[in-house]
Amino acid sequence: MKTQALAPFLGINNRKPDFSLRVATSTMNGQYLRSADNVDVNNAGKLRRIDGATRIAAMANPHSLFADSFVVRSAVLYSITLPTYAETMLKVLTSDAAMSYVEANGSTYYSNGTDSGRATSGIVYPLALPTPDEPTISITTGGLLPGRYQVGVSYSNATTGEEGGISASSNIELTTTSGIHVVLPAATTGATHVNIYLSDANGSVPKLVTSVVTGTASYDCVALGTGRESNGRFEEPLPAGTLFMSNGRLCSFSQNTVFVGLPYRHGYYLPASGYIPFPADVTVAVENQGGTFIVADKSYWFPGDLGAPKEQVATVLPYGGVAGTAFKMPDSSMCGWFGDKGFVFGATSGEVEAVMTENVDLTPPQSGFSTIYETTGYSRVMSCGWTVNLENKAATTYSVPFTSASGNYVTRSDGIYQIDSEAAVDASIGFGKMNFETEAKKSIPAVYLGIDASDQMMLTVTTPNGTSYEYLARSSSEDLKIQRIDPGKGLLENWFDLALTNTNGSAFTMASISFGAIASSRRI
Repeated sequence: MKTQALAPFLGINNRKPDFSLRVATSTMNGQYLRSADNVDVNNAGKLRRIDGATRIAAMANPHSLFADSFVVRSAVLYSITLPTYAETMLKVLTSDAAMSYVEANGSTYYSNGTDSGRATSGIVYPLALPTPDEPTISITTGGLLPGRYQVGVSYSNATTGEEGGISASSNIELTTTSGIHVVLPAATTGATHVNIYLSDANGSVPKLVTSVVTGTASYDCVALGTGRESNGRFEEPLPAGTLFMSNGRLCSFSQNTVFVGLPYRHGYYLPASGYIPFPADVTVAVENQGGTFIVADKSYWFPGDLGAPKEQVATVLPYGGVAGTAFKMPDSSMCGWFGDKGFVFGATSGEVEAVMTENVDLTPPQSGFSTIYETTGYSRVMSCGWTVNLENKAATTYSVPFTSASGNYVTRSDGIYQIDSEAAVDASIGFGKMNFETEAKKSIPAVYLGIDASDQMMLTVTTPNGTSYEYLARSSSEDLKIQRIDPGKGLLENWFDLALTNTNGSAFTMASISFGAIASSRRI
């Protein structure tokens, strides 16, 4: 009897022929898989069923889970607590689209491309205060000397200390000692006061005169301002879109444009210069310590500060990526996303590695999400129905219908779930077609699994005519042991298509599988 052992496992390879998945070279030794659903490859090349999930809160169609603190459902943003679920409605939205989030300075900034805002200590504020139109002004009585004056206004919040962009200045000329009557902008959400700026006579820089409570209809400037100078920038709130951080700048992208925020002034940008157009819609933007990757028609690398002039933008891949799939690697400055040909890992130097391209052919979805799990000594990233081990780059699939994930929690169409290694998950492994290195017909009287499993495993053997047979292991054990499967003695074929599944969704970790084949004297 010729025994052929398969291990270590290298993940899915659907580019090689399904009868040639064994690799034995000077640099690589192991077994590719034709399929591997709801299993991971750990750092040692063993196959482990993915963790299941147990529902902790029932609800319809939750999504956009973030930091165990926020979730969206039916176009409403909720603040939540987990694992004992409680919720507080934060904001009624105009869209139920997927939400993006960025944490900075103790606040969480959010945007779904239509709605945007900032949540701080359970209070929702606008992403930024709006910039008023230039004010309507006229001459009144007062003590201002003759000359030309500039008047500007802005919104502010006395509680948070935030001031919005200062309006374009209105200009007026006083020919006698007079005052300036200023019509103030209407009250707006998030603002408690309106700031009024006035220049010196024939001066170029307005200074703060006073702040008045929003809702005040007008104010008469009768003396020069003595407060801080206007910053002279025509700032506007950052457009709603998918949010991301780049070197201290809160940025967004929408359709084919990236909007570059002001450094450390989150929620604001300069509309005259703070944008980067692309030939196609942007799907991913993610920074690391060296710069920012932006994915549109192609994948680009912007080194350094995204707001600085760019002369060395590099095209790092000739294809795009899947919206919503940016991720950061734990304890590392590297980042990544799900590209049109699978996972892409990006380094601080701007170099990228398309880790699935050589082994996997796939059709990417239009959108998705990414999350990184770290359990039982290995890390992997999960996105778009695929998962890849961060160390050995082995790829497998998952068919659990998650709609978003954060930390140890996920959403599905019927609620919020907590990751639970004991919860049932159906898993399957396809080893491809095998002839056990002989053209003769052969039988497989025994199959040996090096496995720990909470229930019996099942082997499916498919013959060349398409007939399938199923065989249960003799027993199971939650300790790593050799388990035996006895295929039917009447099976006699040149090739066998072999697959393994768990039963009752049971958990398992498989170190090896060996097939004891006996060749006959017949070839046909």
